[in-house]
Amino acid sequence: MGALSASELRRIRRSRRSPRITQFDYLHVRRLVEGLAAALERLARPGERVLDVWSGSRPYDDLLPPGAEVVSLDVEGNPYGVADVVSDEFLPFPDASFDGALFVQAFDLVPDPPAAVTELARVLRPGGWAVVTVPFAWEYDRRGPDRRYTARQLASVFEGWEDVEVVENGGRAVAWTTLTASLAFGAEQRLRGRAGGLAHAPFAVVYALVNAVGLALDAIERRGGTGSHALPMNLLLTARRADRASTRRGP
Repeated sequence: MGALSASELRRIRRSRRSPRITQFDYLHVRRLVEGLAAALERLARPGERVLDVWSGSRPYDDLLPPGAEVVSLDVEGNPYGVADVVSDEFLPFPDASFDGALFVQAFDLVPDPPAAVTELARVLRPGGWAVVTVPFAWEYDRRGPDRRYTARQLASVFEGWEDVEVVENGGRAVAWTTLTASLAFGAEQRLRGRAGGLAHAPFAVVYALVNAVGLALDAIERRGGTGSHALPMNLLLTARRADRASTRRGP
């Protein structure tokens, strides 16, 4: 697969960073960006060196403070073509290389989560922070290594880290809105082969209507508080590498 054109890359970045209400996953992306922005405002500091793991189109660089150095990592064959480091090795960096790490909507794909967390700790400096998000109410690929975590399960993978916190990013209303609109998106994808770009216009109206209802339901849900049961769209974890952690490779 070849690299995307500059215009297509800009379109994808915009859809991940500044979604429009005519986008099927508008509410999902909006809540995800809000959660990331809040976490990074609390954790990240100007001038830090930050690793963006499996960075895709790099839509979140501007959420980091001014002067932050972002090093993006992606895998061989990724179509975006904008990563600083491309490697099929998970984290090909020396020990204590970064002040923070961002791992957005991809940690659920790692084949060995405990080993991945150990590697994250290794490349972070003592006290370094991590922001990790994973989908919950979302489709998975039957052929892949995809996992789904509850909040408690995700936190347990980061056992031994400090200040571990998992928050639900988007609740039932966001999940309902995204999944409902995704049904229409699937139909649009099937029609696009015959009608091309003309297929999008009527579906954009459908997405806008579903998202408008979802926004109203989400506002009601957020005012109503939470009980013991949850159906989040995503989970967002923040944690700090313990100063005492031993993370070097090998014996």
